[in-house]
Amino acid sequence: MSDVHGMHRKSDPHTSVEAAESVVGKLRELQIKVLDELETAGVNGLTDYELEERCGSHGSTYRTRRSELVEKGLVLDSGRRRVIADSNRIVWIAAQFREANEALRA
Repeated sequence: MSDVHGMHRKSDPHTSVEAAESVVGKLRELQIKVLDELETAGVNGLTDYELEERCGSHGSTYRTRRSELVEKGLVLDSGRRRVIADSNRIVWIAAQFREANEALRA
């Protein structure tokens, strides 16, 4: 059983527990999707806007998952910016490309 601590009350029916478990599973699935997209992009990385384009959504869902991956140390701010839609946006990379990114920036 997934860790669903805090996502339901002890007094909730089993359907609430099942719903919480499905959310936890989905979050992990979406994190994997975000990480896969960033790994595919390589050292070039992706902005949140580009990530959302690849995932087919412009809501906060994928930005939030990317943020969670940053907290886990799996995704990094590359230190580079890309102009998209007249905005200077952070380019995110998978942590495995840290050294290649540093060489690119040198």
